Amino acid sequence: MPVKSGSSRNSHLRLRIAQVAAQLMAEHGIRDYAFAKRKAARQLGVTDSHALPNNDEIDEALRSHHALYGPDEHAETLRAQREQALAVLQAFGQFSPMLTGAVLSGTASDHANIEIELYADASKEFEQFLLNQGASFKVADRPGRQAYLIYSDPADILVTVLPLSSQHAHSRGRADGAKRMNAEQLSRLLQEQD
Repeated sequence: MPVKSGSSRNSHLRLRIAQVAAQLMAEHGIRDYAFAKRKAARQLGVTDSHALPNNDEIDEALRSHHALYGPDEHAETLRAQREQALAVLQAFGQFSPMLTGAVLSGTASDHANIEIELYADASKEFEQFLLNQGASFKVADRPGRQAYLIYSDPADILVTVLPLSSQHAHSRGRADGAKRMNAEQLSRLLQEQD
């Protein structure tokens, strides 16, 4: 009878932690990957931090979770979130907004925010825009970046304001590999899904 190697055991632990983290994110609205990983590891009694999955592994587990548990409901929710995101991208057009995060990747749950990145000379310029629109919002806590949480229905919108000077660099590709989509690209995606 073959004995499981250490790497095989570690792979199995990573997968199991990713599955539990995905369940926590989908069912309890946890948005922080690191927190979900730590909580899942604690629930499973895993203390080895090397066994923690990366965010891509959790995204894959989220896709599997949604495919198994209520795929039709998830598809409807995701469609509504993407339609809302398109309206937001169009409304914020003067700031060259881009959709990022779980709504773009397709892993969003009912609790997910619509994540938008946009460009402005100063965050106060965008804040004044929100005030002029009568939007209900608060300044959000994002390390090293100015962000706003805009209260909306069905999903809240988390907007990260990036310096206008970085727009050209980001258009060539992100160093962190984050996927992004503008309004035109999102509109095409929605049409393809019809």
